[in-house]
Amino acid sequence: MADLIFERELNRMFAEAPELGDSNLFALKVDETLQRGWTLRRMLIGGLGLVGGVVGGAQLLGGGLVERLGVATSQSGRLLTGKLIDLVQAGVMPQSLPPDVGMFWVAGIFAVAAIGFAVTRVMREF
Repeated sequence: MADLIFERELNRMFAEAPELGDSNLFALKVDETLQRGWTLRRMLIGGLGLVGGVVGGAQLLGGGLVERLGVATSQSGRLLTGKLIDLVQAGVMPQSLPPDVGMFWVAGIFAVAAIGFAVTRVMREF
């Protein structure tokens, strides 16, 4: 029984935080820090971000990434075109599609994108 009384007293003592002598001074310093203008910090962060972006872009261009990306794109385009020609010659894919079929493909792609946006919004809210 004494253990229960001691435990309750201990819980009560730890639940109530003691008042510190300099709490008013601390609250004033925190309030002063929050009221200080952030204009210089915002300009500094934005300027450094801009410099970082320029340096990163220069590194990407200087490293030959654009040229390698262009080569890869042209090679994949030729490969895809060759495979489509093979499918048409094999009779798997018709040589010409009715004009309305393209509209259905675009509508289907937009529907899939809309479903993706809806799912991400629902997930963000929960």
